[in-house]
Formats: sequence, structure tokens, C-alpha cells
Amino acid sequence: MRTLPLVALLSLAALAGCSGLVDGAGQPGDPTAETPAATATPPPGSPDADGSAVAYESLTDEQQAAVREAVNGSVRFVPDSPYVNDSAGYSNAIIDPFRGHDYVRYDGTDYEIRISSGRLYASYGIHAERGSPGENDTVVPVEDLPESVREEVREAVETGDYHAPMGRWDSLPEPLGETRYVRYDDETYRLIYAVGDYWAPVMELREVHDR
Repeated sequence: MRTLPLVALLSLAALAGCSGLVDGAGQPGDPTAETPAATATPPPGSPDADGSAVAYESLTDEQQAAVREAVNGSVRFVPDSPYVNDSAGYSNAIIDPFRGHDYVRYDGTDYEIRISSGRLYASYGIHAERGSPGENDTVVPVEDLPESVREEVREAVETGDYHAPMGRWDSLPEPLGETRYVRYDDETYRLIYAVGDYWAPVMELREVHDR
């Protein structure tokens, strides 16, 4: 029987210890490693391909309700205000996904999102600061103001500002438009008015037949 030299045996042992699998880069591979699963790629030209579509399933319950209603007509998004009736539309707080996408995918169909301006809502502010009226300016005692605006002006004088929420007034009450200075607790105050407009968005969905 032929015997191998000790050096040859040691060489064979070293080779046996390095006989693991090697990957394509020449590095030892793990035979138990899983191959990453392939992910589906949206076809070119589809709304999902560029992220311009929002999936119906990713929306909140209220947003989904708005989609279902808009498919058959249109929906409005109105200000969150105690002076705006809930039946006037959906809260404007949920509109972001529709503004941020061009399409919504609902029940396997893509719909183009179209948003336009609807009803105008306005909020009004009254700012009061101590002032010196001119010779021709009229100073009205707060208690002589009409009841419809008296407490609002009193709050502005006492705190510096009063804010009328959206829908509280459709326009600046006439008594305020005619009043620049008021008298309260032996002090004269100048009234400054501010207005903020909000056009309630209207959303329509149009089925996409061919893109």
C-alpha cells in the first residue's frame, strides 16, 4: 500500500477546509440563504408606475366614502367649524391624498381626480388697540353697539383680538364696518378688521379608459 508524504496530507486537509460554496463574486456563499422574491413592476404608462395614483385601500373610512360618492357625482370639502353644517360636505382635513395625486384606483379602475373651487367661506378677525380718534371720527361706547356684535367687540377690547370662525358671518356685519373707534372702561380703542377667504374645494372623479 502506497503512503503519501506528511506534507501532501496536510495540503489535502487545508483544501478540504476551504471547500465551501462560492458565490459569483468569488466569496463563500450560504447554501441556506433564500433568494429574494421578485416584486411586481407596474406596466409603463399606468398611474402606479410614477406614483401618481393613490390606492382606495390606503385611504381612511371617510376618504373612501368621499371616493364612492365622487364616482357617482361630486363631493365638497368644507371648513371644520361649528358654523358649517356637517351635511355641507366632508371635512377639508381629509383632502390631502386627493391633492397629492392625479388618480385614485378604486375597484380595479383608475379615476382621474379633478378639483375645482366651490363655495366661498370667510373668517373675520377684530383687533383692538388703544387709539386717538381724529376730530371727525365717531367714538361708539361698546354697550351701545348692536347685540349681534357687542360681545365680539368686547372680547377684542379685553383680550386684544376676536376671531370669528369660518361660516360665523357671511360678510363683515354692517355695524362693524361703520365703527372705527369704541369706548370701553374710560379708554378709547381703534378697531382693525381682517378677513380670510376659503374656497371650498369640489372633487370629481372621471374614469380613465385609455392612457
